[in-house]
Amino acid sequence: MQEIVKKFILQRLVNANVWGGKHTPLDFVVKGLPEHFRNTHKGQRAIDKSLKNLVNEGLVIILLKKTGKGNSKHISLNPRKVAEIKRCLEVQD
Repeated sequence: MQEIVKKFILQRLVNANVWGGKHTPLDFVVKGLPEHFRNTHKGQRAIDKSLKNLVNEGLVIILLKKTGKGNSKHISLNPRKVAEIKRCLEVQD
């Protein structure tokens, strides 16, 4: 289940071309996941663990950014890990 969520997050960020300095709110990425992931306890845990693994592997960068409404977490792909990201997406297809 975690691998599916990881692939979905990576694919969504690659399709949106969110690399390095370009970032998007983490909420937008999570809201794009299917409902059965977002609305169940098991799915929410899978999302949290997947995000933690992606950060620990260095594939994504999550930063706290100031916005007009306060602070929110933003996510982007690590431009130094392009080959690893593409390999993750290819292997899981």
